[in-house]
Amino acid sequence: MAKKIKSLGGRSLKPGISKKADMGQLLKEAQKAQVAMEAEMAELEEKLASQEVKASSGGGVVTVTAGGDLKIKNIDISPELQGESIDIIKDMIIAATNEALEKASELKETESEKISQKYLSGFENMPNI
Repeated sequence: MAKKIKSLGGRSLKPGISKKADMGQLLKEAQKAQVAMEAEMAELEEKLASQEVKASSGGGVVTVTAGGDLKIKNIDISPELQGESIDIIKDMIIAATNEALEKASELKETESEKISQKYLSGFENMPNI
């Protein structure tokens, strides 16, 4: 006659290992990763402030330089535009500024994503506890 096996009621078969201990260790590791990630992100913000991207419009007669911190650093307007309508000049400045900010934003997003993946990729394959 076969023996009946009682349910373990969610208990681990491994002696000395509990879900509570596993969860505590997991939380400690997550907190360490968060602190390290925040520190690296702060370093990135400083690094991005010194990086520059450029964009131009009107065939290069207006050039805008933006920092990786999404701030405009410089606007160069060619003397060729002297005598042009102010509306044309404004449109060229706006176009170049928008493009420069878009490039700076992409730079910031790319660099931030690298840091995020570095820290978060380890938690994707965590066992369900």
